[in-house]
Amino acid sequence: MQGIVMQGISKEFDGKWALRDISLSVEKGTIHAIIGENGAGKSTLMNILSGALTPNQGTITYDGTKVCFKNPQDASRLGIGIVHQHFMLIPMLKVWQNAILGIEPIRKNGSIDKNAAITMLEKACADYSISLNLEQVVGTLTVGEQQRVEILKVMIRKADFIIFDEPTSVLTPQEIENLLSNIKSLKRMGKTILFISHKLEEVLGIADRITVLRQGRLIGTLDCGEACADKLVSMMVGREVNTDGMPLPVEQGEELLRVDGLCTERTRFSSGLDRVSFALREGEVLGVAGVAGNGQTELVEALLGLRKTTGGSVKKSGRELINLSSARIRKTGIAVIPPDRQTQGLVLSNPIQSNFIMGCEDSPRLGRRGTLKKKSVAAETQELAKTYDVRMPSLAALASELSGGNQQKVILAREFGLRSSDLVIAMNPTRGLDVGAIEFVYEQIERQKSRKKAILLISTELSEVLRLSDRIAVLFQGRLMGIVERKEATVEQLGRLMAGISAGKDGNRNEEA
Repeated sequence: MQGIVMQGISKEFDGKWALRDISLSVEKGTIHAIIGENGAGKSTLMNILSGALTPNQGTITYDGTKVCFKNPQDASRLGIGIVHQHFMLIPMLKVWQNAILGIEPIRKNGSIDKNAAITMLEKACADYSISLNLEQVVGTLTVGEQQRVEILKVMIRKADFIIFDEPTSVLTPQEIENLLSNIKSLKRMGKTILFISHKLEEVLGIADRITVLRQGRLIGTLDCGEACADKLVSMMVGREVNTDGMPLPVEQGEELLRVDGLCTERTRFSSGLDRVSFALREGEVLGVAGVAGNGQTELVEALLGLRKTTGGSVKKSGRELINLSSARIRKTGIAVIPPDRQTQGLVLSNPIQSNFIMGCEDSPRLGRRGTLKKKSVAAETQELAKTYDVRMPSLAALASELSGGNQQKVILAREFGLRSSDLVIAMNPTRGLDVGAIEFVYEQIERQKSRKKAILLISTELSEVLRLSDRIAVLFQGRLMGIVERKEATVEQLGRLMAGISAGKDGNRNEEA
C-alpha cells in the first residue's frame, strides 16, 4: 500500500548532520512509530515531512508522487497534518477561533461567518469523536483538552497523514488513554499515523511498525510483533539502560523541611491545598504522587513563595518561610527542577551560557563582589557542560537549539552543579525525555541524595515515584491522603489513594512523618 516513502533524506545544520541518509516507508492506513533519544533526529524528520524544513539531500514520494514541500502549507494542501508537542494555540481566543485560524469561512462583507465555522467544527467533532466546548477560551482548558483542539485543527483541514509529535508528554494517565484510543479510531477510518515518542510501552501498544533513530541515523525498522522494550532500548542508546529498581539506600540525617497544615485558596481553576502536613529529612526522597491537577502545582508554588497561602506553616531548618519573597526563599538553599523546562527553567532566546548561570550570578565561582568575570564564567560553564554531558553547538548558541534532553541537562547543571543548596524540589523532572535522558536524571537525583540533600519529588509518573522515593505521599484534590513507606507501597494501594480512597478511617488521612 502506498503512503510516504523517504529515500536518502539528509539534513545539515551549521556543518553538522542532524539526519544522515534516512530511508523508510510509512504504509497507508498504518500507525508507524519513530523512537530515539533526544537529539536523535526525530523532530528534524518530522519538520521535513510537515514542510517546515527542506532536506539537503533525498526525495519524498506521497502516494506514488514525488513531492517537494517549500512550507507547511504545501504539506497541508496534500493532506499532511501535525499535532505538535508544544501546542500552537492562542490562549485568549475561543476554541472555534483557534481551530479555524487561517481557513476562516468568510461572508460577502468580509467578516468571519461564525455560524458556518461552528457547523463545520461540530460535524468534525462528531465524525472524529472529539469532545470540546467550542465557545470556551483556550487558556481555561486542561492540557488534554488543548490537545484535542490541536487534533481538531488537523482534522478540519482534511488531513489523511497525521504526525503526532510526543503527544503524551504533558498528559495525565486518563488523557493518554483517551488519546491513544482516538489515534486507533483514526487508523480505523483509514488515516495514516506517524507517532513520534520515547515512551516504549505506548509505542508497543499502538504501533504496527517501529523505526529507531540514533544520532541522526536509521538503526532499523521492526514490526511490532518482533519488538520488545529491551531490544528497542538497546537500539536507541546502543547499550543497556536501567531505570527500574529501588531507591538508593542512604542514612538519613536531621529534619530539614517541615510543612504543617498548609492551605491555599480553592478556585475555579485550582484545587487548592487543604491542611497538608509532612516532614522531610536530609538524605531522603519524599515522592508526591497523584493525577495531575490535584494540588501538585499549588504545593510547589506555595513552598517557593509563588502562591499566597491562607494557613499553615513551612519551616526550613527551623526558619519560617511563609511570607518571605520567592527570591529570599531560594537563597535559603533550594534547588528547583521546574515542570516546564522551556517556559520556567530556561530562556530559550538567550545563549546557552547565560542559561547555565541564570539566577546564580552572585556565585563566587563566577566572579568577585557581584561582578562577573568572562574567563571564570566561560571556564565554569564549559566544565558544567562536560560534567553533565550537554551536547551543544557552542555556549553562544541559543538554548532553543538544544534538544529537550540537553535543555534539561542545562537546568540540572545549574541547580545541582552551581547553586548552593541542601533542598531539591523536582517536579516532573523527566517529562518529555527519552529513556537514556531519564536514566541520567535519575542518576543525578540519587547523587544529590547521597550528598545528604533532602529531595521533594513531585511526579505524575508513578513508576518514577516508586523508583526514587523512600516514602510516598499521595495528593487528591488538594488533600494529603496518606504517606506510605516505599518498602510497603504497592501500585494498587497508591492507586486507591490517588482515586481519593483513604487508608484512614475518616476518608482524609493526613499523615505526618
